[in-house]
Amino acid sequence: MSKPEIEFQDGPAPTELVVKDLTVGDGAEATPGAKVEVHYVGVEFDTGEEFDSSWNRGESITFPLAGLIAGWQEGIPGMKVGGRRQLTIPPELAYGPAGSGHRLSGKTLVFIIDLLDVKVPPAVPVVEPATGPAPAELVVEDITVGDGSEAQPGAVVDVHYHGVEYDTNDVFDSSFARGESVKFPLGRLIPGWQEGIPGMKVGGRRKLTVPPELAYGPAGSGHPLGGKTLVFVIDLLGTN
Repeated sequence: MSKPEIEFQDGPAPTELVVKDLTVGDGAEATPGAKVEVHYVGVEFDTGEEFDSSWNRGESITFPLAGLIAGWQEGIPGMKVGGRRQLTIPPELAYGPAGSGHRLSGKTLVFIIDLLDVKVPPAVPVVEPATGPAPAELVVEDITVGDGSEAQPGAVVDVHYHGVEYDTNDVFDSSFARGESVKFPLGRLIPGWQEGIPGMKVGGRRKLTVPPELAYGPAGSGHPLGGKTLVFVIDLLGTN
């Protein structure tokens, strides 16, 4: 596909999101919260003036839908890879009313978006509420054993993870919920991860129950999770 031309819009600006498929794709379908790779061009509804275009930069862009303006979050799901869609987005679903501080605030915007790829994040794991007293030692349980490369002590790992408090089952952090995995060196992580991830293989899912001494220290240590036993479900996506 080549850079699209957006025709000047006649009539009053719509007050609702307007979705128009120019080309219907036949690939994977974008879902709410997916990570999408797109080419796009955006113009102001009233003037037809272009304000942004990935085409002009010469490369597509990839980002999680959850981090974008509401009009994209609502307007892209349902598209299929290979498709081209036009979105006409009122200010309330774009950059807010006039005076809200963004240079495009108060403006109705028109985008033409080509969907090049979509990565649907895995479902957030369900962690059953714990029973009995919190363990005093690290507990490692393999839910799924992977068949890829094995994580070594000190490796850089690419993971999805979901963390809850042992006592309450309250979620305190989750890359699954954000829709984007995280890479980091094991040496910088809490001891429970440094001890609990080595031996995992790519493609595996492991549950770690981590006592305070191997997490964020005893109560009063200054960290909001100090004194708490934590439960993590971790998917190992890559290691090097």
